[in-house]
Amino acid sequence: MNIIICGAGKTGAHAAEILSADGADVTVIDESLPLLESLADSLDVAILAGQPSAAKDLKAAGVADADVVIAVTEDDEVNLLCASTASYMGADRTFATVTHSMYLNRNPLDYSKIFSIDSLICPAYSAARAIASHLRNPAAMKVERFVGHTIEVQQFQVSKGASGIGRRLSDVKLPGGARLAAITRNGDTYLPSGISTVDEGDEVLLVANSDVFHDARRVFRTKDAGRRSVVIMGGSPVAVWLCRTLKNRGFSIRLFETETERANELAEKLPWVTVIQSDPTDPNVFTDEHIENADAFVALTNDEHNILSCAWAAGLGVKETYPVVSKKDYAPFVKAMGLTHTFSPRELAVEEIRKRLARKQMTKVASLAGGDLGIFRIRVGKNAPVAQKPLSELSLMPNCMVIVLEHDEHLGVVPNASEVLQERDVVFVVVHGEYEDELRSLFAVT
Repeated sequence: MNIIICGAGKTGAHAAEILSADGADVTVIDESLPLLESLADSLDVAILAGQPSAAKDLKAAGVADADVVIAVTEDDEVNLLCASTASYMGADRTFATVTHSMYLNRNPLDYSKIFSIDSLICPAYSAARAIASHLRNPAAMKVERFVGHTIEVQQFQVSKGASGIGRRLSDVKLPGGARLAAITRNGDTYLPSGISTVDEGDEVLLVANSDVFHDARRVFRTKDAGRRSVVIMGGSPVAVWLCRTLKNRGFSIRLFETETERANELAEKLPWVTVIQSDPTDPNVFTDEHIENADAFVALTNDEHNILSCAWAAGLGVKETYPVVSKKDYAPFVKAMGLTHTFSPRELAVEEIRKRLARKQMTKVASLAGGDLGIFRIRVGKNAPVAQKPLSELSLMPNCMVIVLEHDEHLGVVPNASEVLQERDVVFVVVHGEYEDELRSLFAVT
């Protein structure tokens, strides 16, 4: 694969390292010759000194023959122009990283379509989404996120007293856009039908649109249904995305920001969040705000402060700590301090790019129940037997279930029984391992 990376900063360098190690032919463009020479000394990549968004420099890098162009400079507008220009000049696929939320929001404009860019990726949003997933699902045995932030898939144990216990699933009222995709009982896993029941202690796989997931989960698990207290240190873009992701999800959020102007800006932008202009690691503030009683502490300033403050908060009684740590060199210190959940925005963004590059017509995205079940992302092929029929009329059960219909890389829904699949639709299915060959036939995977 021929990949051009525009930008030799931290994200660009990490992308070059990961993708070249995967076997890709990587060329990096940047105006900084020292950054480029540093990359060339440590990695097997080609370098080109020039402007990432300049057509002449993209042409010199071989953009017309590029399988992928990835724009990862520190400037959103440069990245948009770079990826758009590369697309116009013949690059097969283009990705651009952005920070500002207006470029990711599709209302009122879809910037990826305006600029003819295949994917817009926000490192801050990727980190916020990963942190939010852990915060939302503290008791989850396995958590997967599909289709941006619109679908959640979680495997967890059914708790005593849940309203969905002991009743046929056809009689259990789940919110629209929610589906129970698998039940594990006494080591055996199966895809449920309307006559299936759920017992206390079962493990279930729940799939739901994000806006109803919390309510659907409470049908089968009541122990962690109460409001959880979260303290966020630092008003970075990650913090803004995190607060938005947790909105209306049963959280009490306190966001601490030391800069007065930024704190006022955040208070206006995030009215559902309690914004406090102070440092939570100040012993007096920590005591006055009773931060030791928080369920989780999220540190979003600089690496060193994040690591030390999370270790300190954990030592004073906070159950869950989540530091953002970008430097790999700090890994031994993080491990020594017992901080198990760390997040790097640039690594998460590059991993997102990597996954999208690896996609084929049929890609396995998760393994469940010790490998007995798999979740696959599939593009419906030409003349596929599953096409042009309502899902209710397809003979997929008990070996296969369609759980998500993807509209684009950021939006998907849990389909209802009347949904009709079309050629080139993208779906996620959960399937028994021994049924994979039939799956290829049903969806006309070539």
